[in-house]
Amino acid sequence: MQMLTKMMAPYGGLPTVAFCLSKAEGLRDFGTNCHEQRVSRMVEVLCRELDVDAHTRGTITSASLLHDIGKLAIPLDVIQKTAPLTREEVALLKTHSGKGHEILAAPNDAFLDLAAELAWTHHERYDGTGYPRGLKGDEIPLGGRILTICDVYDALRQDRPYRRGIPHSKAVHIICAGDGRTCPEHFAPDVLAAFQTVVTKIKAIYESGD
Repeated sequence: MQMLTKMMAPYGGLPTVAFCLSKAEGLRDFGTNCHEQRVSRMVEVLCRELDVDAHTRGTITSASLLHDIGKLAIPLDVIQKTAPLTREEVALLKTHSGKGHEILAAPNDAFLDLAAELAWTHHERYDGTGYPRGLKGDEIPLGGRILTICDVYDALRQDRPYRRGIPHSKAVHIICAGDGRTCPEHFAPDVLAAFQTVVTKIKAIYESGD
């Protein structure tokens, strides 16, 4: 947690507010346990591996803290359900991407516009099979392409009330080889290659306890 706060420090007050809002969302979605903070740190590592310039890296890292803010608009009985979701509930939960965009989009504010873009695109897939808009390839902005793989890894690892999380090696195998639900075609090739290079750092972030 302290490492993430230090990374955000040069970028002003808005990232600090983003950090606080991400914690508020996490308290409501109690099954995710610091998901946003971990994912943001993973995003920073991948940005470095991809040679993203320092300013862009800092803003993407900070803005990614708000990628799930749209879950604040999802009913608590869905967010906190301890059994597998119904098809209708899954469809409702998927609206959090668009809701996040609605919440964050702000005129004349580059940081919030980026956060809105990340919220809107972090479930898009490089092969066009994602949601909510079915964007494909470079139609997905850089931040969204980076955030997606970090979000998937963290979700695979994490225990949920209705299923156990999986070990690091299996999560990496699913991302890189596929398992019927996730496949490598879902991710931008350069991002997937960078992820494979930094998997040890990604594992350390997940297992750091915050």
